[in-house]
Amino acid sequence: MFEIRCFDKSLTLKDGVELVSRIWLPEGKGPWPALLMRQPYGRKIASTITYSHPSWWASKGYMVIIQDVRGMGSSGGIFTGFSQEASDTSETHEWVRSLKECNGKLGLYGFSYHGLTQLTGESYSEPPDCLSPAMTGLNIKDHWCSDGGAFWLHNNIAWGLQIAALKMRRKNNFLEWEEIRLALENKSYLRNGLELLKKYDPNSFIIEWLNNLKDDKPFLEITPISTWINKPMLIIGGFWDPHLKGALDLYKKAREAGGNPEIIIANATHLNWWEGSQKSLLKFFDKNLKINQDFNYKESILQRKIWNISLNKWDEIDDNNYSKYILGLKSNGNANVDINDGSLTINSKGSGWFTIVHDPWRPVPADGGHLGPNPGKFNRYIIDKRLDVGVFQTNFLEEHQNFRGIPILETSVKSDQTNFDICLALSLVDEDDKKVNQFSTGFLRVKNSKKNVKCNYQITMQPTNICLLKRSRLRLSISAAAYPSIGVNPGIGDEIIGATSINHRITTLSFVLSKTFLKMTPFFK
Repeated sequence: MFEIRCFDKSLTLKDGVELVSRIWLPEGKGPWPALLMRQPYGRKIASTITYSHPSWWASKGYMVIIQDVRGMGSSGGIFTGFSQEASDTSETHEWVRSLKECNGKLGLYGFSYHGLTQLTGESYSEPPDCLSPAMTGLNIKDHWCSDGGAFWLHNNIAWGLQIAALKMRRKNNFLEWEEIRLALENKSYLRNGLELLKKYDPNSFIIEWLNNLKDDKPFLEITPISTWINKPMLIIGGFWDPHLKGALDLYKKAREAGGNPEIIIANATHLNWWEGSQKSLLKFFDKNLKINQDFNYKESILQRKIWNISLNKWDEIDDNNYSKYILGLKSNGNANVDINDGSLTINSKGSGWFTIVHDPWRPVPADGGHLGPNPGKFNRYIIDKRLDVGVFQTNFLEEHQNFRGIPILETSVKSDQTNFDICLALSLVDEDDKKVNQFSTGFLRVKNSKKNVKCNYQITMQPTNICLLKRSRLRLSISAAAYPSIGVNPGIGDEIIGATSINHRITTLSFVLSKTFLKMTPFFK
């Protein structure tokens, strides 16, 4: 049994705010390379929902520092979100390197919020020796807030309430904490969560994001420091993580900055990672913090891989390896009624039409995917039997077919309302048509369109890597709602967010399939 030492230590920032960290030290005499995580959820938890406990990392020869960010946990100050982190991050890095237990080598780890804290710092500050941002992105609007302009209802409201509850606990506001927790447990947050946020955390960045999205206002811009992102970096993403496009974008930016990043796109959700994830991270840290840094690593020892969803194996990932064919959609008007009416044909033009009616009283539900309440693969067999869902599928495939890249649907639609949603799901259907295994979803919120006028739209879906198996079918499902992944569109604007209200309007969408096709684009376009 290793004798891991653990203690709390504080850093007083230049503005007088005190940040509290918990430190774990390996057995024996140091100094050691340091692993730092800066997070808002409590240093005692140390993000063990996704990472091995700090004592495990300490047993591997690392000094581990888990810091409560400003205004959270035991740290002083007021928590305002990402905008506060650049200066605090740089001061913390300088402090860690000054500790007598640290040998000067600094690696960063963490996911989601604490993935982004690794990428924010002052331009003058010394970069870390290596970074491992996981399940995160730099663009607030597109990587944290929305898909195709559609606000992440379930994800963002639940996250905002979690932050609000942590603030209530800091203040010992027991009744307020209970009210928030109850709303999450009984699902009422989908209807009244925004009001709870306004009541208990009126300055929440979630409210700011929502208002910016509604009013087309600019979002906070996070520009990574080139001297940081061209350091050794391991980027981690998951097929069913809402920030996957952010991981791919970060990889592209690091390459453009002259870096040589590693990347793993895994069979993972935001919170549930793949077996072997900790070993991959340990390999990265050992390589960059424990050996001489004065030589360039050969390409062969870099981790650049992507999981194949159906074959259950790792594939290599590169800039140009994507599926270049297109699929045309065809229907005689009954793709939402007759399973045999809607078809997907490889390298063929679309034809025909179909119409769906969105009734806000019974919106099409969503589950699984990267935004659903239970993210991951999902059998949408029952959902696809609804008559407000259009279904298009290939014939049984005669051989394996790779399906890799970012799926994009281009279509022409006419609506009888000015505001509406187009929601997509891609699935692999087994031979008996009973298992409809959803693997990618996509959303578009259309605002202020002209009524009953055909307009062209493009819907970008979640990146994917799957082998379409012989004797299976590829299916594309189209609907006008995906609740609670995104809020039900009221048809009259974005003033009403979330669940159906008395003011929501019935919406009819008519699709022109001669101008509708599905294509794949590169991961790093």
